[in-house]
Amino acid sequence: MKKTKTIIAIPSISDFYTTTHRLSALGEKIVEKILQNQGWNTRLLHFPRMGKQAQPLPPSLSHLKNYLIPGEFGPTAFFSRYQRFGPSPKDSAVTILSENPHVVFLSCFAFAYADDTLSLARHLKQQSPSVPVYVGGAGVSVFPGYFQAEESIDAVIPGEAESSLTAFLGSNTGPDRSTDPHIEHPDSIDFSIATTGSSKNGQWLTTTLSRGCPRKCSFCANHLTHGRSFRTVPIAAFLSAIQAFPKDIPLHINFEDDNLLLDKEYFFAILEAVRNQFPLVDFSAENGMDYLLLDMDTIDRLITLGFRQFNLSMASLSPSILKDSHRQGDSEHLQEILRYLSRKKIPSITYFICGLKQDTTDSVLENIRFLSRQTTLIGISLFYPVPGLPGFKETQPFFESDSHLCTGSAAFPWSGSLTTAQMITAFRIARFVNFTQKKEYQPQEIDLLTRIRRERKLYTFQRKGRQKWMIHPPGLDIEMENGFFEAVRT
Repeated sequence: MKKTKTIIAIPSISDFYTTTHRLSALGEKIVEKILQNQGWNTRLLHFPRMGKQAQPLPPSLSHLKNYLIPGEFGPTAFFSRYQRFGPSPKDSAVTILSENPHVVFLSCFAFAYADDTLSLARHLKQQSPSVPVYVGGAGVSVFPGYFQAEESIDAVIPGEAESSLTAFLGSNTGPDRSTDPHIEHPDSIDFSIATTGSSKNGQWLTTTLSRGCPRKCSFCANHLTHGRSFRTVPIAAFLSAIQAFPKDIPLHINFEDDNLLLDKEYFFAILEAVRNQFPLVDFSAENGMDYLLLDMDTIDRLITLGFRQFNLSMASLSPSILKDSHRQGDSEHLQEILRYLSRKKIPSITYFICGLKQDTTDSVLENIRFLSRQTTLIGISLFYPVPGLPGFKETQPFFESDSHLCTGSAAFPWSGSLTTAQMITAFRIARFVNFTQKKEYQPQEIDLLTRIRRERKLYTFQRKGRQKWMIHPPGLDIEMENGFFEAVRT
């Protein structure tokens, strides 16, 4: 019997930046495994890894025009170059169809890139109308109706692949275009491991070993894709899979899980088992740990097992904002954790969200001031919504706007609490605080730091050809900028 030939494609994406972890294709590899187990002939095409090119700023992001500086660079810079990561949708469709697939599966790993996914689907249908195009992924799961409304999509498969894709493959029904599909979350979950970097100094891996979160933080979409029930991958299964990697070179494993500390003993068991077999391994959890689940004993144990950096999620310092977001916080405990990490000489990054519903310029500046007094780098995340979150359950606005407005880099004032100018000002201030934490500076950086401190206002670098100079960024919220420098010694 002839095998069904399918292409699993990750469409090119448009944004100011991307990361190796974002492009790890962990979910797509699980889909590929399921299809192969069903006897399908598969090929995974990862278009965002196939180069990048500058693009004009689209009309949907025109609100950023006054804040972008062509040729900007340096430690206080905002984004300046809008790009497409991967070939054009038209060229991607040509590449896919040159494989003569019977079926094409498109993966949308974040709703922000829904329009990139639909653009590729349209080009596929224009070039070969008879080839079925199916779509799934986290971006689909949060808002299936957005994709079901597109005629170029033959079937929408929301939810986790272990249940939704398996059920879809086993059914004899036609394409599902219902607007309210039932999503089941499987008790048993699969996993994959991605190599995100390698050199003579070692290999960098990314994986996730858990899904679901019982917390109800209003800004988090985890439950929309993975449900509320916290589930983990069997330890033996992970240990078996990791045997494929060399044991005689340094190995770094990053866990992208939202919170493995919800089951500390499981997490410790994984780390201990891996370290017993890979003596040169170290670890990170770059998606962020809940600092409330850390204590000194836990930190000591994680360091002993190979953690070399701690990424912590603060969300906000404000008790009222935390309460409104259904998030717990304890600033004194966070300070204790950061002081302890500093004594241990372990670097950390502490993240907060800028642009939550009740944020003000004062609350954002207080977050930055607080973190500037700690021994930690600041991670600032500009708020963006996902359809289905509290306050964003009405879907019509998402139909009427470009999905790229749901990226942090868009700095779009979704919650109405802060303006674009205020969010970008906060972003630059946070970067400046991190700049002051450096141990060594290049001569031009010393000049920049000296000028900022002398004039008590932000500067950045701009260049054209071989020429470069300092510039006060346009569009800053001057009151916010002044408020920061009046209250902070730098």
